[in-house]
Amino acid sequence: MMLTTLLEISDLHHPEGLHGLSLTVSAGEVLALVGSHGNGKDPLLKLLAGWGSPSRGQIRICGGRPGTPEARAHVGFAGPAWGIAPAHTVGETLSLFAGLWSLPRGRAAEAAALLELTALSDRLAADLSPGEKARLRIARALLHDPLLLVLDEPLADSDLESADIIEAALSALADAGKGILLTTFGYPRALRLATRTCYLERGRLVEADDGHTSGGAAPPGAVPAGSAGGSEAHTGTRSVGLGGNTPVAGPVRPRVDQIAARRDERVMLFSPAEILYAFAQDKSVYLHTSEGDWTASFTLAQLEARLSGHGFFRAHRGYLVNLAHVKEIVPWTRSSFSLRMKDGSEVPLSKHRVAELKELLGW
Repeated sequence: MMLTTLLEISDLHHPEGLHGLSLTVSAGEVLALVGSHGNGKDPLLKLLAGWGSPSRGQIRICGGRPGTPEARAHVGFAGPAWGIAPAHTVGETLSLFAGLWSLPRGRAAEAAALLELTALSDRLAADLSPGEKARLRIARALLHDPLLLVLDEPLADSDLESADIIEAALSALADAGKGILLTTFGYPRALRLATRTCYLERGRLVEADDGHTSGGAAPPGAVPAGSAGGSEAHTGTRSVGLGGNTPVAGPVRPRVDQIAARRDERVMLFSPAEILYAFAQDKSVYLHTSEGDWTASFTLAQLEARLSGHGFFRAHRGYLVNLAHVKEIVPWTRSSFSLRMKDGSEVPLSKHRVAELKELLGW
């Protein structure tokens, strides 16, 4: 009999920041768990991998405890924490791990084909783009045909082609009955892929009211991914109680488009139109405006989710640009460009983002 509940987390506590977390992932479900650093995502991933024990509560992966042979046989992990050897080729990486699982030789080829890596078989991992590396990590996680996938930011920093390939592969896997838990800072395509979206806030779970509908939902006060910034009001959230108790209705919160940022003792509110670009530097995120640079409390991925529908584009892994303020696309080489803003500043344009921007602008 096929298991329907693949992951069950009950009243999970951990001193690094989990306080009564309860959730399940079922066969065929894609659950997006949204949370920034410090809200409990990192200790949760460690516990799912069997690295340490909770101070209270339990996790069951297909009925087994994390880290046991029974659980490992049914779960595949992929994300930056599960790295790949830069000196190995794509083919060597998949063949090596297929051998560790004692799998038939053809299994590596099947996983490579699903993520469209066959043509890259002889390329060193060190020479792959960020999106190609993400595809390789997912292919490696799929080798032993697990029932459950745990994926940390599977789409972030991917070029348009790799993001399309990953999204199609994960959709096909969910249709085939796999359960998928993906963690994200709020990457819009990840939210679109999800059949249910929950939010980690200070180690507790907040689930969107319409979280069981396709495409997920926006966090409290955020602009829904893919929206055009319309006037629909956010309908509120419900907090999931400790130990999976009946959810209690939370307060209705108004949708807020303004972004708060500070400099020294001043706190300013900026509308999306006032932000020329946002950039990450020295573990902080700054808003570049006509009034200078201001420190925001969001990650760049969270800002990308909040500003979706307002004409912002991830030009580089560290830059989110308001295209309405771009004056010129400056070529440096045949594949190297930057964006010159109307105020004279310049923003780097990653070569992995060029094709997406060309398609977007008809360039």
